[in-house]
Amino acid sequence: MKNYEENLMNKIVHLMQTDKSVDAPQDSIKWAKNIFRSRIADPKKSLVQRILAVLQMDISPNKAVFGERSGTASQVRQMLFEAGETSIDLRITETENGFNLRGQILGEGFANAVIEINETETTANELSEFSFTNLIGGNYTLTLKNNATEIVVENLELK
Repeated sequence: MKNYEENLMNKIVHLMQTDKSVDAPQDSIKWAKNIFRSRIADPKKSLVQRILAVLQMDISPNKAVFGERSGTASQVRQMLFEAGETSIDLRITETENGFNLRGQILGEGFANAVIEINETETTANELSEFSFTNLIGGNYTLTLKNNATEIVVENLELK
């Protein structure tokens, strides 16, 4: 067996020494090598659906609401927005230092979502609740972001 392998090796070496073939052109070699080169796949850019929220209900403080059974009016302004299949419940309370804004996103997929109001950012909890404190009165843009959806509440007036 060892003799057979030695003869085979000698034949291979002889063929290599007497080879008169011509190399392929460089551009053909490069093209062939590039076929097998692993390419880094570009990450797929996900399309984020941007939805504008529409105000459905605005209950101002110290005003009784039709059908409300309470004897006293609330000190909290409550607003309900709809954005497709998702709703946003906002509660605005006036304090000595400005306004506190608490909210909850009613819909699936917004647990731990990123919530922005102008330059300030927070994260919703596992129940999709969030809050901001000590906001100055004025008009704001509230943005709620998860992986596939961005909901925008424009002209949110804190007064």
